[in-house]
This record gives sequence, C-alpha cells and structure tokens, in this order.
Amino acid sequence: MLHSKSNSAEEPLFINLTPMIDVILTLLIFFMAATKLYDWDEQKLDVQVPIVSSAQPLTDAPDDIKLRVSREGTIAYNEDVIDVAEMKRRLQTARRNYPDQGVMIRADGRVAHQKVAEVMSACHAAGIGRILFSVREVADE
Repeated sequence: MLHSKSNSAEEPLFINLTPMIDVILTLLIFFMAATKLYDWDEQKLDVQVPIVSSAQPLTDAPDDIKLRVSREGTIAYNEDVIDVAEMKRRLQTARRNYPDQGVMIRADGRVAHQKVAEVMSACHAAGIGRILFSVREVADE
C-alpha cells in the first residue's frame, strides 16, 4: 500500500512579504521626495515676476479653420461664403493670432482642381503649413 503524508502534517505555506514591503517603502520615499521638490514657490527661490502695464490673457487655439469648396467653386470660410481675397485676409489674420493654426479643406469631388489649388495657395501665402483634407471612406461591400 502506498502511504502518503497528509497535508496537515506538512509545514504550512506562507508568502514572503519582504519584497513587497521593500517596494512600497521605496515608492513612499520617492513620492515624499518628489513632493518636496515640487513644493518650491517664488518666495522660497526669491524670484520676482516682472510687472507689465498691459497684458492679454492667453486663449486656447481655435479648431482648424474649415474651408469648403462647392462644385461651382464657391468658397465657405467656416460657415461664411466669401471670395478668394477675403479668404486670404482672414487666413493671414488667423495665422498672425495663432502661429500653429491649421486648415481643413473639404472640397466637392467634382470641383475643378484649379479652385482647390487656389485655396491651398492662399493657405501657403498666409504661412499656414498644416493643411488637412476631409474625405469620405468607401463603405465595404
């Protein structure tokens, strides 16, 4: 007959908690030190912020300008229908106010390529380098 030792006679299993406690204490010390470094303020560093007579608050950069070109070649700047000269003026103003301004061009697929090239040329002349094109994905059949 085979005799096996019963589990009750064996030494009980235990989990070694020492590595876990070491990691927790290391993290605690790290976060305490990081908090102390982050807690510096202007008085502790003896920094005097310059004073100006007038300042404008920063505003978030607006979304990309949406330029729509219809089949007939009509241009819409966001929702306003405008001509090419007005579009150039508005693009230059937007670029002056927000150097990272982007443009989203949504052109009708049947419009003459020359009209889209005019819009791209106006963006380039205004200094806008981030030009995106809106397209439609073909549905899977």
